[in-house]
Amino acid sequence: MFFLLLILLVFVSVTSVNANDLNENNNYDDSNLSNGTSNINSTLFINITNNAVSDYVAPVSISNYTTKNKPTQLSQSNIIIASKYVERYVYVHKKLPNYVKISGYKFSMPEYLYLISKTIQYKSKKNNSDIIVKYDFKDPQNIRGSRIYGNMSFNEFYQNVIEVIKYMNYYKVAPNYINTSTGSIQYQNIILIFTKFLNKEEFPQTVFLDISSPNPITKVVPKYVRPGTKNPLNSKYKGGSLIQHLKPSKNCQSNSIYIKKLAKTITKGCKTKLAKAKAIYYWVRNNIEYSYYYNSKYGAKKAISKRIGNCVDQSHAIVALCRASKIPARYVHGKCKFLNGKRMGHVWTQIKVGKTWFVADASSFELNGFGVVNNWKFDSFYLHGNYNSLSF
Repeated sequence: MFFLLLILLVFVSVTSVNANDLNENNNYDDSNLSNGTSNINSTLFINITNNAVSDYVAPVSISNYTTKNKPTQLSQSNIIIASKYVERYVYVHKKLPNYVKISGYKFSMPEYLYLISKTIQYKSKKNNSDIIVKYDFKDPQNIRGSRIYGNMSFNEFYQNVIEVIKYMNYYKVAPNYINTSTGSIQYQNIILIFTKFLNKEEFPQTVFLDISSPNPITKVVPKYVRPGTKNPLNSKYKGGSLIQHLKPSKNCQSNSIYIKKLAKTITKGCKTKLAKAKAIYYWVRNNIEYSYYYNSKYGAKKAISKRIGNCVDQSHAIVALCRASKIPARYVHGKCKFLNGKRMGHVWTQIKVGKTWFVADASSFELNGFGVVNNWKFDSFYLHGNYNSLSF
């Protein structure tokens, strides 16, 4: 997947930029900003390193009106205006905003990425139609990228834009990276590069990329949860005994010396139960490769040693390591509709931290994270139940 971090060697005539000109709550509105002009070069230079992040962007007045009405479509001009705010925010804060206002409505960064990608697509085809708005794209998981240095033709850049659109339409999640001839471009950099590219009056023939990894932009992942949005897979702890969720059970050998030692190694340096729970989940997700088969084949101990397992055995590993660390964990069994359209039985886990049972599904390295599921549709699954042990 692909993302561009850019510093244009084209300078815009500006006055001084003051951080106070920016909304402190990381939101931008497209009101009262007129389209500026810039010199057009055949090559766009993008430089995102520890010493250089973005070009100077002219300050503008900001109107903070908000609307609760969700737009069904947006003009390209409003999206481009919003992109100027995002670029300016990055210049001042050295990170992406958590959300951006367009026509008075707050859009998350994944939603914004989709909008600017579609605008680049339309603009390149000289199509002036409004952009159809799509909502609720999820944040990517396992975000990563590499050092980028070299030239990219407009044709390659455009193809990567199209791939981002296709990926988001299919998975309903933003890409964690995109592969290009110059290397793997990380999610945050994709957003910034597309933003700067869109802000050109005319598209350049070539893009020169000089992007370090890591860089200031990649240190922070923008997060925005729209008010009223709730993940039904994370549930509130309603009290009751937790003893059964701390004991070893069938195929969950949490009292094994091998598992206890590994759990201690994984959670070394973790100060809180939440940190320990996340460390255990990500270790299983990143180290036990998913393999398709029915029911349990290995159990926790053997799945961990072999570094392979289906959803059941991955869940055994998570539950066993959590219980060995004195963190309550349980199994969840249901019938899920996956992104490939297939509906089938599935097992995942919930880990209790504080007053919440957090979902932990290790079946997708690319799409799932702690408290987050993207590889199946959590709004259309059938729940069989929650269990302290599994019989299969």
